[in-house]
Amino acid sequence: MALIIVNPNPVFDRTITVNEFIPGAVMRTLNVELTAGGKGINVARVLRAFGRSAPLIIPTGAQDRARYESFLETEGAQAQLIDVAGPIRISSIYLEEASNRVTVVNDAGHPMSKADWNATRDSIVAATKSGDIVLVMGSFPPDLDPESLVSLIHGIHNQGAEVLIDVNPQWLAASLSAKPDVVTPNIDEAEAALRQGRADVMDSQIHDHDLTRDRAEKAALELCQRGALRAFVTAGEMGVAMANGDQIEWAASYPVETVSTVGAGDSFVAGLAYEWSTTKQGQAVDWATAMRFGVATSANSCEQVRAGGVSPVRVQEIMNSLREKSHS
Repeated sequence: MALIIVNPNPVFDRTITVNEFIPGAVMRTLNVELTAGGKGINVARVLRAFGRSAPLIIPTGAQDRARYESFLETEGAQAQLIDVAGPIRISSIYLEEASNRVTVVNDAGHPMSKADWNATRDSIVAATKSGDIVLVMGSFPPDLDPESLVSLIHGIHNQGAEVLIDVNPQWLAASLSAKPDVVTPNIDEAEAALRQGRADVMDSQIHDHDLTRDRAEKAALELCQRGALRAFVTAGEMGVAMANGDQIEWAASYPVETVSTVGAGDSFVAGLAYEWSTTKQGQAVDWATAMRFGVATSANSCEQVRAGGVSPVRVQEIMNSLREKSHS
């Protein structure tokens, strides 16, 4: 199975290290790094670390295309860039040395016209073949109707391919009518999608541990009831709930010394997709193993500063520990 990654709203990640982030204060940075960013970019990084090629399809603001393309080329990413109007947005990621706390502020992005989206959708569908897995990752540009995602899912399914959706809540809610094969929201995104509410603050990591598993499992089951064929709801340091119809399974997280949680959910998707895509034709996907591999990949990514940075050796070490726990 070939993997294709769609990143509808790319971003420059500006990672800013400070001693302590103090709201309302004037601070001086200790270090600043600028990289190509976006959930799909993070997933592609992980897959390359595993030796798996996964081309990216990215609508790219023409004003910043050259710089963005140079960052991708430096990383060794394989990408099809589709020219659209405007600049590329910026994500400001604040890392605090004093506490290892991470704060992320994402720009919404430049509005996209319907014509630009139609050209992007048609390019994605044309690149998709029967048996492929298409990962649609991240937010969508302003001014687009969430029904645009529904038409994309139908186009992918008409090609005989499967689709994984990891998008913001409003778009996730709209996508369910098209019966996506897999959805992978975090618990905040899942609940916002199910209640049709806004969610401007995501994945705060402030959860009641006694209630989190129950919330994640209920959300995963409801996502399936509303149309998703399979749902994975990530719950930070607690674990992941997987639902298929009315069946539910839980995978506890693996404890690590966390450096940064930025991109942890994307790394989960990458690990999950990697295992999914290695299933031989005609065989059933071992979803429990794929989920655990996603957990192992996510845990290792939390040990790294860079979103999507993983060590395959370390991931396998964590995976072996998770297998031992599951058999004990």
